[in-house]
Amino acid sequence: MSYLSHDERRTELLHAAVRVLERDGLAAVTSRAVASEAGVSPGLVHHRFASTSELAAEAWLAYVERERTAYELETPTPGRAAVDAFFAPFADGDLAGLARWADAWRHAQSDERFAGAFAESYRALERSLAARLPGAGDRTAAASRLLLIAFGVAGAQRIDPALLPAPGALMAAAIDRELATP
Repeated sequence: MSYLSHDERRTELLHAAVRVLERDGLAAVTSRAVASEAGVSPGLVHHRFASTSELAAEAWLAYVERERTAYELETPTPGRAAVDAFFAPFADGDLAGLARWADAWRHAQSDERFAGAFAESYRALERSLAARLPGAGDRTAAASRLLLIAFGVAGAQRIDPALLPAPGALMAAAIDRELATP
């Protein structure tokens, strides 16, 4: 283990926590799992983060910021293509990213520290999507409706894939409806 400054070590641990979150889910973001991922002792994680709740919240914010920034760079112009790119996992049958949001939603309901991080990340995601919805006026409500439908569909798919036999078609219909609304 090489010497890193306090901030560098904290950043390294945060990156490890994001990897754990992506691979194993939010519930797996524990001091022990993050320490193992980073190749350090759990005590070092406890020294840099006040609680597992703080660690999970910061890992979530870092994960969402990275994903949101990538989306914004890929889709700088509003329009149907930008909206479709956002919801592409439905078309591809890959709901892992949206399932993380469903898990985070559930986690936020039982962890006050995490709830604040979830709300902050949700608002940032909502702003990104709203900025890419075509049409005049405030598109925030439309972005919120689409996000909530997507999280619900992803959560249902995680519970039982047979609950909603055509998640992609359901999402496409929701997008069509929102984009047709003046």
